[in-house]
Formats: sequence, structure tokens, C-alpha cells
Amino acid sequence: MKVSNEPLPFHDVYIMAQFCGKWELVSCDENFDKYMEAVGVSPEMRKLAQTALTAGSKLVLNISVDGNKWSIGLLTKEGEKTDVFIEGEPVEVTTLDGRKVKTTYTLEGDSLVELQQGDGFESRNVRTVNGDTMTMILTTKSVTCTRIYKKIS
Repeated sequence: MKVSNEPLPFHDVYIMAQFCGKWELVSCDENFDKYMEAVGVSPEMRKLAQTALTAGSKLVLNISVDGNKWSIGLLTKEGEKTDVFIEGEPVEVTTLDGRKVKTTYTLEGDSLVELQQGDGFESRNVRTVNGDTMTMILTTKSVTCTRIYKKIS
């Protein structure tokens, strides 16, 4: 991971700042289970995810940026997981169910786009911020799931 000391363009700094903070999951549509199945999550892990990773579970994302190094922490009742990355550089991450996937994050306009590639799937997950609301749209194959977060700090 190569951290750059070069100044970032103003637009990127502004967009990056919008994502920073703690975000609690408040809504997840009915396609979440179908999405998890499409990306290869086992039936047992999908059942666990229905209680640990859905609205009402107190799931919190903690997003921070230091220069061009991002950190997205996930806090659930089951534990914590943090991914650290440089925009545009592929990184191998371990999913909550233990699978290894290649993930690349990029800023596209006002969105933070996460492209995940794993065994037999590719997923495009797009985060956008509007005030204190962050919308995350997860898309793989023909399945789309929308998750809504509220900023809590």
C-alpha cells in the first residue's frame, strides 16, 4: 500500500469528508438475503447475517480518511472488522464469513464505489451521502439491495 504525500484535489477532499464519521444502519431492503446468496454466502452464514447485519442490529460503520488512506470499520454485536485501502488500488479483504475477495475502492463523482471480485461473482457497491443519510446500493448479477445509514457522529 503506497501512501502519497501529494495534495489531493479539492473536490476529492470535499467528497471524502462527507463519508467520514460513524453511520448506523437503519434500513435494509428485502433483497439482502438474495444478494448474499448471489455472492456465495452459505445458508448458515446468511441466517446469522439476518440478525447481525440488518436494520435494528445496531450495526455501525466507522469511516475515516488520512491523506489518501481510507479505513472502513464495521462494528456489530458479533465483533469488529476494519478494511484499510488506498483509493484505486486493489486490496485483498476477508469478508465477514471468511472468504477472500479482491476489492478496489474509487471515487466516482460524488460516490464511493467498491468493486468486489470473488469466487464466481463480481459486486459493485455504491455509497452516496445526502446530508446525514448514506445510501449504499449493492449490485451483483441481477440482484440489487439497498441499505440506508444515518450519521450518528
